Amino acid sequence: MSNLTFLEKSKFEKLLGMSTGYVLDFSNRTFAEFVLDSTGLDIYDSRYDYGSGSKANRLRAFWQKEENGLVGRLMSDMLDYSGTTGPLQDSCRQIVTRLLQDGSLARFVNGHTRAADCSRLKEEFLRLAAERDRNKAGLALEKLLNELFEIFELRPRQPFRVVGEQIDGSFELDGQVYLLESKWERDALPEADLLIFRGKIEGKSTFTHGVFIALNDISAPARDAITRGKAPSFFVMNGHDLMMVLSEAIGLTDFLRKRVRLLAEEGCVCIPFSELA
Repeated sequence: MSNLTFLEKSKFEKLLGMSTGYVLDFSNRTFAEFVLDSTGLDIYDSRYDYGSGSKANRLRAFWQKEENGLVGRLMSDMLDYSGTTGPLQDSCRQIVTRLLQDGSLARFVNGHTRAADCSRLKEEFLRLAAERDRNKAGLALEKLLNELFEIFELRPRQPFRVVGEQIDGSFELDGQVYLLESKWERDALPEADLLIFRGKIEGKSTFTHGVFIALNDISAPARDAITRGKAPSFFVMNGHDLMMVLSEAIGLTDFLRKRVRLLAEEGCVCIPFSELA
């Protein structure tokens, strides 16, 4: 969430002509294309639904939900696009500079800590892979995953019970809570484990989704079973995916967002990391 002040927002709104519900001369299509090119995000995603859903209201929601660096990047590009000059433009440029500086500092601090933490967790994961006591390794994995999701500020929750059923945990991504379960078996998981997890998700609500971390992946029959006859409500993350995150080949948040999008658009439950990245 950015820390734009009321006065700073007012200056942007005046420069961009947002009192009419519009933003500069953008149409819905060009607005979406501009924001996507600038930030890589879809401004018409439901997370930016606010008020009337106008372009101005969507931009206000973006200011509220995204961090300083991302807001600063978008507003810098918009100021370039506006082509205006004068005191108000200069004042808005100063706001952009502050946002970008604050965002860069946060990324440096968090990035430095995150890199060190991911490296440490990667070593721990490799140690657990060699652990002979698989029950011990599985319990340690839950703690490792909880810390990993905490590092990426995904608000993980420790294991809890729902109507007598054990759920390994949950996390929050873009305002949506996802149920999380993990298993580290010797072989690829059979369909039974996944069908049970699907039942737990569906027992919550039709809007609930989940992530099943199967370190040694799932069997081909299981892939078919969890998609047969209905839209999948969760996707699978395997050991290779986890190693790529711990090796910083991709951030956990970016990985999850891509998988969520593929689940919604194409019903993809499992996909090779090479195709995802």
